[in-house]
Amino acid sequence: MNTFCNPAKFLGIQCKIPVPPEAAQEMCTLVVEETSPRECWIGDDFAKIMDNIYIQIGSPGLTLENAWEVFTTISDVIHTLS
Repeated sequence: MNTFCNPAKFLGIQCKIPVPPEAAQEMCTLVVEETSPRECWIGDDFAKIMDNIYIQIGSPGLTLENAWEVFTTISDVIHTLS
């Protein structure tokens, strides 16, 4: 059992908001049909910087097990740029 399924067991509270399946499907369709997610929310300049950083850190494959490590590595590189 995990915190998402049973938050009270981990001293959390239930915060799930029910979303009608048709609303979720409509949003997925809009995002896929109109543009890719990255193009929706970040600009080209930032995308180029992030692509370069990702290459700089060795373009690691992303998994649930290493996602946080990859994120913090990218974050560390970003902090050296500012």
